[in-house]
Amino acid sequence: MKTRFCLLVSLVLVVALANAQDLKVPTSKDVQKTTDNATKQVTSQANLGSLVGQLTNNLSDKAFTGEFKKKKDSFTKSVSGITDAAGLSKSLQTLEGGLAPAAMDAGWGAVKGKWIKDAKSATTVKTVAGLTQTLESHISQSSFKGDWAKARPAWETALSTLAK
Repeated sequence: MKTRFCLLVSLVLVVALANAQDLKVPTSKDVQKTTDNATKQVTSQANLGSLVGQLTNNLSDKAFTGEFKKKKDSFTKSVSGITDAAGLSKSLQTLEGGLAPAAMDAGWGAVKGKWIKDAKSATTVKTVAGLTQTLESHISQSSFKGDWAKARPAWETALSTLAK
């Protein structure tokens, strides 16, 4: 009986060793490369200029003043390429100025003055991302196109990435 047991254990060990795989432990260089790739991917998906453009494109024409409607397409194209905080802040201020008063909710009046002051002094993409979140949250839901409800979660996630 002992012999059979020893043979069985030996057989199991031989099979286990034959099927064993070499585990490759990643080096710190491999980990850094993976981290850099993930950061690049998130950053490219979360371009703030592009996110402001998406917000603009998802607003119905009734949300804009007559003057802004004329330049909406060129605004959207130009804002997508802006990456610096100062340029993004100016673009965001332009968007806010192009929104019709009826497009904003009742709470906007209480925060508008501080928002404008903060937008004029914004020096980081993080700050501008926060300002973008605030502006979007005060736009009346009736001012958005129907597709915004589907696009908004991904937009908010990308914006939150930049606001951290």
